Amino acid sequence: KTESTGPLSLWKTRFPVPATPTIILMGTGFVTGAVWGIKGILVPDAVILVLFMADYIMGLQRGGISATRDCPERLIQGRSRRVMIILTNKGRHPRRVWVRDTPPPGWHPAPVLRGTVAPGSRLTLRYDVIPPQRGVHAFGDLWLRISGPMGLALLPRIQIAGNEVRVYPPHPGAGRANLGAHRRLSRRPGLRRVPLRADGREFDALREYVQGDDIRRIHWKATARLDRPIVQEFQPERNQIVMLILDTGRLMSAVTGGKTKLDHALEAALRLAHTALSAGDRVGVLTFSDRVGSFLPPGKTPGQIHALLEATLDLRPRLVESRYEAALLWLRSRVRRRALVVIFTDLLDASASGNLLDAVGLLKPRHLPLCVAVRESEWEDLIHLPPGTADDVYQQAVLLEILRQRTRALKVLTRKGALAVDLPPSGLAAGALERYLEVKRKGLL
Repeated sequence: KTESTGPLSLWKTRFPVPATPTIILMGTGFVTGAVWGIKGILVPDAVILVLFMADYIMGLQRGGISATRDCPERLIQGRSRRVMIILTNKGRHPRRVWVRDTPPPGWHPAPVLRGTVAPGSRLTLRYDVIPPQRGVHAFGDLWLRISGPMGLALLPRIQIAGNEVRVYPPHPGAGRANLGAHRRLSRRPGLRRVPLRADGREFDALREYVQGDDIRRIHWKATARLDRPIVQEFQPERNQIVMLILDTGRLMSAVTGGKTKLDHALEAALRLAHTALSAGDRVGVLTFSDRVGSFLPPGKTPGQIHALLEATLDLRPRLVESRYEAALLWLRSRVRRRALVVIFTDLLDASASGNLLDAVGLLKPRHLPLCVAVRESEWEDLIHLPPGTADDVYQQAVLLEILRQRTRALKVLTRKGALAVDLPPSGLAAGALERYLEVKRKGLL
């Protein structure tokens, strides 16, 4: 029975019934023309449903697909590493598999990987990850979609595969999986150690005079005995102490160059530690904000650089005011021997940084303080940018005043007997290393 009005008549108007039986493909099933009636619609769909259920059941019964993740336990912040997903087919038929990994929160999402696993074999799928921040992170489970034998059904499966990874900041030797093994390997026969290029006061050796040598270094007794000019060679003093102090207060939470100031300071501190350890010095670290955080006593064992990495792995800036006096008093009570104390922090002006200026005097005369202030990298571009509007003029005027105040604070630190530098992130590591070599060259310790 048909009516002239209503939904059925409207449907017939837009989609007229063909004169001969026709098969129309809609979605995943077939719909037979209306000439065959409602049975022509339900029967093919019922057949498709039965085949789908059979494919699903056979997919469950014909052996399982297992997946595992092969990921390095130690990663480097900002450096790409490859993650491998290994699929194993224990059944007797090839299986089509879609798999997606679950990286730690905040990382770039993993792509959907796909492949066909032959019966009784393995298939390795790969993708790359770039850790955006250091610390301890955890991968989640693996999400799989496995096709049935007929390819009609996709079986969802969650493979438990969570594991932790440790992300370290960039540092010298970061490409080595085992820093201790690398140090042992560097002592192989045929390799020699390159000495630190800096003058010192510790006697090293005697050699013949060559043109250009300082005549004040001529060893007159050896010259008279050998009847030819002999000069003395000196090397920087060894076994000295370098303490790295990292401020984790609110000033170090500012972002510049895509990272926080604390991240830039940590990378520079690790490079300085690597150089000091290579020179035979002992290196330790202290972190603080409103209270003392982690402390690693100074040492020079082969595993000291790895201990430094572990001590600063989860270091994060805290939105609190830093208490310099409490931290430096705590350090003075723990480190009795004279040391070069390198303080990575930030300065505002002489009044706002008064706590730091007063606290530095607590280290004298036992220790030699070196204050390394981290400056915004964007300031270099703003100060040289030609002003186009009145706002640009005001902005540059304020920036010049800030730089003048920071320069005044650095002069106050110098009058108190400390070394002080104000550096952008790009020159932070090189500037700190240059001051360290200057201290070694002049024998200030």
